[in-house]
Amino acid sequence: MTKLSGFVALAPAFLLMACSGSSGPSQGGAGSTGSAGTTGAAGSTGSTGEAGSTGSNGNAGDNGAAGATAAAGSTGTAGSTGTAGSNAGATGAAGATATAGTTGTAGATGTAGATGTGGNQGTGGTVVKQTGKSLGCGSPPAGGDSSGKYSLHEVQITGLDPIYLTGGKYVQTSGKYNFANRPYSLRLPAGYDPTKAYAVTMGGGGCGGDASGFANNPGGGLQIAGNGPTIQIGLQYIAGCFSDGGPSIGNRPDTPELPYFRAVLADVEAHYCVDKAKVFVSGYSSGGWEAYTLGCAASDAVRGISADEGGFRMVHPPCLAPVAAVLVAGTADTENPIGPLDPTNKTDMGAIGRLGSLGSAPGRDELLTRNGCIGNATTAVGAFDAKYTQCVKYTGCPAAYPVIWCALPGVGHNNSSYGGLNYSPGLMWQVLGALP
Repeated sequence: MTKLSGFVALAPAFLLMACSGSSGPSQGGAGSTGSAGTTGAAGSTGSTGEAGSTGSNGNAGDNGAAGATAAAGSTGTAGSTGTAGSNAGATGAAGATATAGTTGTAGATGTAGATGTGGNQGTGGTVVKQTGKSLGCGSPPAGGDSSGKYSLHEVQITGLDPIYLTGGKYVQTSGKYNFANRPYSLRLPAGYDPTKAYAVTMGGGGCGGDASGFANNPGGGLQIAGNGPTIQIGLQYIAGCFSDGGPSIGNRPDTPELPYFRAVLADVEAHYCVDKAKVFVSGYSSGGWEAYTLGCAASDAVRGISADEGGFRMVHPPCLAPVAAVLVAGTADTENPIGPLDPTNKTDMGAIGRLGSLGSAPGRDELLTRNGCIGNATTAVGAFDAKYTQCVKYTGCPAAYPVIWCALPGVGHNNSSYGGLNYSPGLMWQVLGALP
């Protein structure tokens, strides 16, 4: 805004002189000195009334007693004293001081723009499945490895919660083995070619042994009739059962089985030629629980699972991606029941507390949701496979992630057979081995 300057008009000032009274007789006392002509106060600036010519002081009128002062010689009324030039001609009033321009009102303070609302938090991206050949392609196998038997290997595991290590609440040991140092077994396929990428099948058994005993007699792997076309890996718990979750580790979600699996897979991929898109996990009883858990928590690396007589923990690590599944359970299995168990039922409450699980059926249902299956329609019993008559296939699942469910009527724990046929060995690889 432009600021206006104020200017003040100034009237010129002039000295006024006293006017004399025309030399009157005895000019009494200088006409009372003509009162200095009342110093015609700058008469109108106006001619200053010549100040009455100062009246020559009348020689003081011979001092004639001031000439009776003749009332100031009639004092010519001070030479009419020009009444002081009309009383100083009303000293011209100073030109009106220019009023300062109205100070511009400050512009209204702009209201702050509305604070933008934060953008929606991005949803997590889709987990990308591992693919391609492993780094071990081209390397000769280790001495002692063969297709005729399992050989013993060991892995060191880092990143474990101290609660699983020496002094921790859930530490386990078996000879020299513990959660940070564990064994696994490996058997190569017949005619193993280190330049060709192979599927890997990992498997675990039921409770009742320990890692030291396993070291003396390693075995395992996905149950495949004969030697099979895969690199077969036997997984081993430390003492008694796999610690995939549940009460044995305080129903914690950070199971030590997940870092164990990843350490084993990394070791195998570093030394053998692996097709990273075809890694499978299977097991029965405790190994079945292991398969459910790893098929959830390691599903970025696992293509498919097979679980026989296992179940799924209520508390578990996050599930990452879909997996294909073949699931076998006995309708009369009270050790690891199908469920879903009812938390309000006193009978079911005992199994829930013992297992930290609502059964194997909830594990199947979680897979249906994670795989993106639509609905729960299945093939008719017996229609999926003419040999394995008690299995059904969920028809709403993507072709790449089928879910096969085999509920064997009247079959209890430690029994995967129905009608004289064992469902575990052949069916599992028949389905999983055919996946693209």
